[in-house]
Amino acid sequence: MASFEVIGFINNIKYLPDSVMVFIDEFRKGYRKADGTVVDDRYFSWKILYKGYFKKYINGHFNEKMLVKVKGEVLPYAIEQGKCVDGYSVIGETINLFSYPRATAKLEQQMLKESAMLMDEKPDMEAFNQPDF
Repeated sequence: MASFEVIGFINNIKYLPDSVMVFIDEFRKGYRKADGTVVDDRYFSWKILYKGYFKKYINGHFNEKMLVKVKGEVLPYAIEQGKCVDGYSVIGETINLFSYPRATAKLEQQMLKESAMLMDEKPDMEAFNQPDF
């Protein structure tokens, strides 16, 4: 089947008798097309279904409003109240906490690169090879 991956915030966790449903909100930033039209920001809400053995793990490690990364499998049908209906189902395989991207990461990389380029020192091998005591 098709693989699925999403990074988003947990909106709700619903515990069922033999499974767990995790509702995740994914934010998509808007953009401007080449022809000048503007596409607004959007939120997608995903319903991820986990098998029963995930209950303890999800209950112990995750709460609402946490940023997570989910991987799963998409099935081309949905099941509601025991019957197949039109739609899709996302069966969760993994759920992990996700970290916020650092705003200064590019600046830090640039500073490291520039400082390495400006460094003209040579290591003192004589001092390095001397015994410590």
